[in-house]
Amino acid sequence: MKVLCFAGLLVLTCGCSGQNWQAETAPVTGYISVNDQVPQGAIVSLHPVGESVDKRGSRPSGIVQEDGRYTLTTYEFGDGAPAGEYIVTVYWPEKPELGGLSPDRLGLRYATTKSSDLRLSVAGSGAPLKPIAIEGAKITMSDEKAKGKATPARNPFPGPQKSAAVAP
Repeated sequence: MKVLCFAGLLVLTCGCSGQNWQAETAPVTGYISVNDQVPQGAIVSLHPVGESVDKRGSRPSGIVQEDGRYTLTTYEFGDGAPAGEYIVTVYWPEKPELGGLSPDRLGLRYATTKSSDLRLSVAGSGAPLKPIAIEGAKITMSDEKAKGKATPARNPFPGPQKSAAVAP
């Protein structure tokens, strides 16, 4: 009986300990602006074009910081993204602390793979992503932002890089 219990425990341990379902990732960061503003608190998500990156359908994502930079995470914070081509979605909550429960400041224009025309390519080397510059977007504003308490516009792109995005 002890042998059977040990064998069963061994099978369970081996079956649960492997992370074979995870795809290989490379650390990736990028920059984004909307009408030359930093969309601080926006959620940038990558959706693979074609096959899923793993059998669980994981999607790399990151939250935009005050300098416009986001760091992608697929499985563990900052682990990056698998190499490949992606459709990029952007959800910019009015109240970032509420995440997806807050209205999108971009009116859901870039919130789904069907509505977003943003694309990015992730190299397996961990090279920085091309900056995303959304121009001409209609930004909805809460009462506080409409009263002039909005974050001042900043150039989130350090250096002479070209944009990966196009105006709507």
